[in-house]
Amino acid sequence: MTGWLAMAALLLLLVPAFFLSPSFSAEGWLLRLWWLLSLSASKYGLVWTALGFFLLLGGSVKRLPAVLLPMLVVIGLGAWINEHLVKPAVAQPRPNILFLASAEAGPVLTEGAEAFYAMPDKASRSRRLERAWAETSFPVPVLLRDHWTEETGFSFPSGHAFAAAALTAWLSLWVLCERRRHGLLPLLWGWMLAVCYSRVLLGVHRPVDILVGAAEGMLLVLLAYLVLVRRSGSGKTIP
Repeated sequence: MTGWLAMAALLLLLVPAFFLSPSFSAEGWLLRLWWLLSLSASKYGLVWTALGFFLLLGGSVKRLPAVLLPMLVVIGLGAWINEHLVKPAVAQPRPNILFLASAEAGPVLTEGAEAFYAMPDKASRSRRLERAWAETSFPVPVLLRDHWTEETGFSFPSGHAFAAAALTAWLSLWVLCERRRHGLLPLLWGWMLAVCYSRVLLGVHRPVDILVGAAEGMLLVLLAYLVLVRRSGSGKTIP
């Protein structure tokens, strides 16, 4: 049960995020670090992150399809459900959108958060936010402004936390089952925590979003693992 005890510990290590306040004016190297961490668990970076960790943890090129393809299918399916079913059902606005619709920000979004989210899709909202930036002088660092313009979906639960936790759980199980480089697992776990915290610090998620997203990712991997073990008839237990 070592792997799942570690996953439970990681969820507990996300609890201090509830004491953080989102940053609406981050800049400099710290902003770039948060953005890069966030990018590593996005649809643009997750495959490369998975490949890097797989090779670092002792995987061979021959095992790539057998180990990473099922993981990508599981994460892709979960991400689709999260984005198209769970998030719209909860319909929780992002913290940065609420901020941009507040008096503190001008407001940048003069129509308010509710009207902003009444737009039919993320692309429409991103275009509206681009127009809003052009119409206001409210100071937001360019990198943060561009990130907020792209992230105009709903907030709960966090898709980045889901993806990072699912990848971490999958590779952790693989390492423990095949007795790979156990000593490097803390690096993988630290990356997952850093990704989750970066989402709060960038102002696009609340702590509860990342906690539930991470738990969702781990539980989906647990379910996938149990299904695969049962189908293979190997009788392996969860490490």
